[in-house]
Amino acid sequence: MQTNQSTIPGSHPASFKMGFILFISLTSALGGLLFGYDLLVISGAKQFYELHFGLDTPVLQGWAVSSCIVGCIMGALVVGKAADQLGRVKLLILSALFFLISAIGSGYAPNFTQFVLYRLLGGMGMGMASTLSPMYIAEISPAKYRGRFVSLNQLTIVIGILLAQLVNYMIVDFKPVPEIIQQECALAADLSIKGPLHHKEGNYDLAMFSEEQKHAILQGDILAEVPAAAVDTKKLISLLESNSPIPADIINVDQLTTYTNQQLAETWNGQTGWRWMFAAEAIPAALFFFLMFFVPASPRWLTKKSRDDEAHEILVKIGGKDYADETLVEIEATLDEAHKKAGFREILKPKISGIVFMGIFIAVFQQWCGINVIFNYAPDIFRDAGFTVSGIMFSLVIIGITNLIFTFVGMALIDKLGRKPLMIIGSGGLFLSHILIGLCYYTGNTGWYVVAFALLAIAFFAATLGPVAWVLISEIFPNSIRGIAMSLAVLSLWVANFILSFTFPILRDSLGPSGTFWTYAGICMVGILYIKSKIPETKGKSLEEIEAELLNEA
Repeated sequence: MQTNQSTIPGSHPASFKMGFILFISLTSALGGLLFGYDLLVISGAKQFYELHFGLDTPVLQGWAVSSCIVGCIMGALVVGKAADQLGRVKLLILSALFFLISAIGSGYAPNFTQFVLYRLLGGMGMGMASTLSPMYIAEISPAKYRGRFVSLNQLTIVIGILLAQLVNYMIVDFKPVPEIIQQECALAADLSIKGPLHHKEGNYDLAMFSEEQKHAILQGDILAEVPAAAVDTKKLISLLESNSPIPADIINVDQLTTYTNQQLAETWNGQTGWRWMFAAEAIPAALFFFLMFFVPASPRWLTKKSRDDEAHEILVKIGGKDYADETLVEIEATLDEAHKKAGFREILKPKISGIVFMGIFIAVFQQWCGINVIFNYAPDIFRDAGFTVSGIMFSLVIIGITNLIFTFVGMALIDKLGRKPLMIIGSGGLFLSHILIGLCYYTGNTGWYVVAFALLAIAFFAATLGPVAWVLISEIFPNSIRGIAMSLAVLSLWVANFILSFTFPILRDSLGPSGTFWTYAGICMVGILYIKSKIPETKGKSLEEIEAELLNEA
């Protein structure tokens, strides 16, 4: 087994069993992979299940996406106290079972009500896993390598996101939507954005159409069979041939959108393909469920339960006898008898409540920085930019690959540059990206510009806020209340995610895409100011050292 020599407090060399640590860290981090898959599979299936279930209002569309987040809130709400009573591992096994049932059920659901119920159950698994996986990894990792090991949770989240995007792309490509339907759907979405910008005195100017769209219309490749109530195609062709302004009454964008949606809903992907996107998650969920039976309990949880011999045995497997002896002494020093029985009252104490608020801020800011809007509503963003169904799916895969590459960058930097500098860099990069995306929509210069700036935002997030936020909230809470405090932080994260997911369609309709992204830019600026003034650096410190420093500063 691979080992690595290091030094721990007390100056004894420790021979870390890196293979063992990596196995149990990666296995518990599979909860992150399912979290990422479950969170993002919705983006590829969205345009199809909305048509299948007839979700035609922003409220219903927002509920379909955010129902999973309600489940996350429920899972995070109950898991904190349960994690301190039953342990991290048993509840991770339960979360795997929830993921498995949700995957099969969401793919089968005959109606919207059942679809939402299964999404709620999957959300409970997400809420539990997103709390427990980073907490468990932080508790079994040596201080020197903790940043990188806890970052494995973010890495598996990113892999889950990419896996969902690849599965979505492969399923859509298995029986592709006919090209004419793709082009007409893209045209309808494009006209809904560009129409108001090119409407003047009852006419549309020709700049409303791209050269490719004009050519396709003139050649009869699209709009040839569209009902006259949607588009008077003969008149439109005549006006395009003569380069004349187009009277607004010959194009009814709402009718065109309705027609193209009906055509899309009747395709294989609209009827069946989207179901396989959800059902495919059952495979990694079953693997997670099986492997978790080989993962040992957290030594810090065992110590809290006065099971010191078992804790010592696991610590020996991690770093040898000297490491186990000294680490156990450190843990015991932070866990007197009163602390071993600590509950919600403990977090209300002035010194503790400030640390808990810090964790909640980090968790909420990671969501309200706006990155999940780009992930969850990427199909809408790219459709508004004029992409076809296949183009949308391909763009999502590019997003996933970018996310994965820059997550590795973040993992390489987190134990070198530290947590705080990366948080500031990421917040600044997201501020700039949101400003630029907003400008694209404001000026009508969408297309590949939006894709480029969305990729820029994802690169900044993946290398900074993505992994760092999970590392920080797994590090800063005292041993005695880590389960409850972590649960509160992750609960706050999912409440923030729910608000974000539910309100984005409404914000987009009221403020427009540009105003919405500029709102998130403002939130990023608030985050920069708070991080600079309040967030501590935890690089290279044991959990017990971090606890002592934060309590002394409070």
